[in-house]
Amino acid sequence: MKIELRDGLLFTSISLAFRGSTSIIDDVVIDTGAAETLLSPDAVEKIGLVAEMGDKISSFYGVGGSFHNSFSKHVDKIVLGAVGLEDVKVNFGVIDPSGRINGLLGLDLLMEIGAIIDLKNLIISV
Repeated sequence: MKIELRDGLLFTSISLAFRGSTSIIDDVVIDTGAAETLLSPDAVEKIGLVAEMGDKISSFYGVGGSFHNSFSKHVDKIVLGAVGLEDVKVNFGVIDPSGRINGLLGLDLLMEIGAIIDLKNLIISV
C-alpha cells in the first residue's frame, strides 16, 4: 500500500464497497493515534452511503477539543492495498471542513490487516 507524505501527514487511498457500489477514496490520512477509522460523509455520498434511521450516532472530541458527531454502519468491503476486509464497521463524520482530508485510517483497520508501516520507503505492508 503506497503512502504519500504531504504537509507533514501520511496519506493513502482506500476502496470502499457499499450495497453494490464501489468508490476509491483518496486523501485518507494514516492516523495511528485514532482508535477507529473515520471517513468523510462527502467522500462516500456518491455511492449512496448516507446517514439513515437506525445508524448509531456517536460524539467525540477532535484535535484541539472540537466537538463532532458521527454515524457508523457496516460496509460490504474495504480494500487496503492488496488486503480486503468484508462486513466492516466504519464511522462517518466531518474531519476537515475544507475537504482536503477525506478520512482517517485508524488503528482498528491497521491492526486488523497487521499493517507494518515503513516510513523510509513510504509503504504499508502486511
